[in-house]
Amino acid sequence: MKFFLIDWSSFLYRAYYAFPPMTDKDGHNVNVVYGFFRMLMKIFQEKPDYFVITRDSPVKTLRHEEYPEYKANRKKMDDDFKHQIPITKDIVDQLWIPSLIVPTYEADDIIYTLAMKYKANKDMMIDIYSGDKDLKQLLDTNVFCIDSMKGIKTNEELFVKEYWFDPIYILDYLALVWDSADNIKWIPWIWPKKASDLVQKYQTIDNMYTHIDEITGDVKQKLIDGKEEVYMSRGLIELKPITEIENTDLKNFALQLDFPRYKKVLVEQYHFNSFEKTLDELKKKLQNPVQVGLF
Repeated sequence: MKFFLIDWSSFLYRAYYAFPPMTDKDGHNVNVVYGFFRMLMKIFQEKPDYFVITRDSPVKTLRHEEYPEYKANRKKMDDDFKHQIPITKDIVDQLWIPSLIVPTYEADDIIYTLAMKYKANKDMMIDIYSGDKDLKQLLDTNVFCIDSMKGIKTNEELFVKEYWFDPIYILDYLALVWDSADNIKWIPWIWPKKASDLVQKYQTIDNMYTHIDEITGDVKQKLIDGKEEVYMSRGLIELKPITEIENTDLKNFALQLDFPRYKKVLVEQYHFNSFEKTLDELKKKLQNPVQVGLF
């Protein structure tokens, strides 16, 4: 069985930057709308049994309450991009594609909650489509991360080759290095290589401070001076299990492709004429599934 977990925002941004501008009959750019569903068609070729698009809370999250500057440095969304988001959401709803949103939580928290619930079943292959590094803590023999922007698939073995420590410690590593995307405080001049060395030796932030006298040079003083920032960062990036999701039964995420409905919405309603051939080819491929790349 296959369960695909999709980070909504990462797909929208990928579509915006990867697909050239294209206009609808009213002259509005719809490259995000088109690109988003073009990417989904690629994923559907891998025939996931279960599928869900996860979305960030429309209201401020628990992290914003804890740290008001969280993600405050992000560039304001272009109007050209912004107006396409509700259109994309409307189509997702019309096509009955499973999606989840939970007030005050982020998409990553939803992905974490669902992956943790089902990863113990080793017959379930879980693919996480997102560019967020914190989700790599979920990597396992049956859990994989696919970078939405780069299309690179990472497994547990590849992660260790890149970072030299087990995926479970990625949050301790990230707490030491700057993440410009989230505007989280950090310790200046602890570079990724040094952070990796510390995690390899001590695994966790707690253990680093327990053995702080073993750490030498200016790194020791930086850790001492930046202790408050390190723990704040660690807390902010820690993914939160969500109890507010009312029903996480797999049956709610069963992917059923209604091809006539897809044609009606994508081709007839939104005039993406190229999708007619795409859907016909997809239907044939699903009769004899083959593995394909994301892009």
